[in-house]
Amino acid sequence: MKIVHFTFIVLLSLFVTSCSTVQVSTDYDRSANFSTYKTYSYHEKGLDKLKVNDLDKRRLLTAIDTQMAAKGFTKVSSDADLVVNVLTSTKEKISVSNNNWGYGPYGYYGGFYGGTNVSQYQAGTIVIDIIDDKKNVLVWQGVGADLNLSNISAKAERIPKAVEEILAKFPPQPKK
Repeated sequence: MKIVHFTFIVLLSLFVTSCSTVQVSTDYDRSANFSTYKTYSYHEKGLDKLKVNDLDKRRLLTAIDTQMAAKGFTKVSSDADLVVNVLTSTKEKISVSNNNWGYGPYGYYGGFYGGTNVSQYQAGTIVIDIIDDKKNVLVWQGVGADLNLSNISAKAERIPKAVEEILAKFPPQPKK
């Protein structure tokens, strides 16, 4: 029974930690009236400077378009209420995990059984800036950090999921 209980706790903790693709933080202009915004376009000069390959750029923009449409925004080519700018960066990260549990004659136990695992990966950061085009001021910013980009075949799923998590709190809900 203790083994089943321990296994359940381990699986639950792995599930909870694997749910989030990125570490998200957001900020916004508390005086902005987000209910007045209906349309958006992209900051073309910003997109030209975006430091990602063409596949990842398409993934980012498609994911943003999908999320914005789901929130009721319409993409337009000119005279938009909002301008979306995207910034990205990557850096090498090192992950250290201790596998300090094992199975002994009395069941699972803690201790220095499994050793330490060290791995290196590419961590990406996505910044989504949303600007009021009429006033030319930043009204919302979302940052998704620590996106693991080392597995190239998983980027097709990870990038849209990361954008979904970043834009989850856009537009901010008015205080009641």
